[in-house]
Amino acid sequence: MIITSRSNKTAKLVASLSKKKYRDETGLFLVEGKRAVCDVLAAAPGLIRELITVPALADDYPGAVIFSDELMSSVCETVTAQGIAAVLEKPRSDPSGSEYALFLDGVRDPGNLGTLIRTACAAGYNDVYLKDCADAYSGKTVRSTMSAIVKVRLPLADETTPAKLKENGYTLLCADMSGKNIFGFGAPDGKICVVIGGEADGVSEKVRRECDTAVSVPMTGNIESLNAAVSGAILMYEILRIKNETKNIR
Repeated sequence: MIITSRSNKTAKLVASLSKKKYRDETGLFLVEGKRAVCDVLAAAPGLIRELITVPALADDYPGAVIFSDELMSSVCETVTAQGIAAVLEKPRSDPSGSEYALFLDGVRDPGNLGTLIRTACAAGYNDVYLKDCADAYSGKTVRSTMSAIVKVRLPLADETTPAKLKENGYTLLCADMSGKNIFGFGAPDGKICVVIGGEADGVSEKVRRECDTAVSVPMTGNIESLNAAVSGAILMYEILRIKNETKNIR
């Protein structure tokens, strides 16, 4: 059966997930596009509540709910939804206690947030703490993360979280323009949490006071600052390189 009406229960659910209110109420979110959906199918098939596709792709996705092309376009956020979307349950958000973690303090741009989550996943920073950030499950953020949204833990954090992380053995390295040059930095032993602040104000003062060391990315060309996602990526990978190099020496 091909569903054509926006009054259909599944169509109404898909459309509602563009709003944070309904994502919070239902514990669900939407993933759109062939690559992202296929990645989620491979990584976390148990999270998929509904798989939705269009008639031309019905044979490729047995058991999927079939929307008309017009209905799919009207309920999805992207202009070109590629004829495939999935309604997912939000994954577990409790931290795993991984060796590397990322703490995001006030990152409110969905694209930056998604890129940081995706980079953290790629670099092995499996716990990404979110304090006063954009909604990780908004359409733009999810699209920026690709399938990383279901591969890392995303615990919500507050001003007390940094102290708790330190109690759990983490050294907190704060990104700050006045900090030590990351390229001459000797990363400490043990678990590390990189702290990245928001685009406008950087790391908040209360969080900064809990950090053990401030580190920076050197800049030339009279540039005032780097994009939060770019600086976060550089710091995460450089710390990973330093730590791996130290392990190899030992």
